[in-house]
Amino acid sequence: MIFFDERYATFEMFSLAHLFAILFLVLLFVLMMVFKNKISDKVDLWLRRSVAVLMVSMEWTFYAWALKDGIFQASLLPMGMCAISMYTTAIALWTKSEKVFKFIYPWAIIGSLLSLIVADQPYVFPHFRYIHYFGNHGLFLLGNLYLLKVHRFKFTYKDMLKSSLILFIYSLIVYPINFLIDTNHLFLRELPAEVVFMFSFLGDFWPIGFGLAIFILFNLVYLVTNIKSNRKKVRLITNT
Repeated sequence: MIFFDERYATFEMFSLAHLFAILFLVLLFVLMMVFKNKISDKVDLWLRRSVAVLMVSMEWTFYAWALKDGIFQASLLPMGMCAISMYTTAIALWTKSEKVFKFIYPWAIIGSLLSLIVADQPYVFPHFRYIHYFGNHGLFLLGNLYLLKVHRFKFTYKDMLKSSLILFIYSLIVYPINFLIDTNHLFLRELPAEVVFMFSFLGDFWPIGFGLAIFILFNLVYLVTNIKSNRKKVRLITNT
């Protein structure tokens, strides 16, 4: 079957297949911004719930494909930042929950952007894994941006700190589990080869540097998300 043909295992970072996927997601974001004030309640409900169902459906199809030989892989457990972001974004979209959004927003933005850039998967279109990888990462990225831009959900610095604290506590739990079940969830045992050089100077303490880098990125997400309100605050300060 063409969607599962191993001949398509020819993916390379920043190849045409990689750039096309990113450009397609950028186009979807532009369309969302253009039509954000013209989406009716009925269309909004259909969009949110369709995306939620599509993400979960693709994820479970991926599980079925990955388990085709009948061998369970602990790496399939939904314990990574992106898997949690996908499922939680699906809940936020289905229920239109701002509480859930506030928790998962920075995880989803950072997790999806890093994954879309590094693209740690071997297949090109039309293989299912290519569609699943870029589809799901792109959809939970766009899903959060949809809730932010179309529904105007708020994300405060306090929300960012809470989300960071939850991730920190979760990392402390996952770190020993990775060694027990021989996995690499949250990249706490081994970083992708493309970013190893950034933390090699820390030696065995690289997980601490990696954690700090994620926290800095969470802060950047907050700053970019609230750039307009931050500008207003600066103007008020300078005018007083």
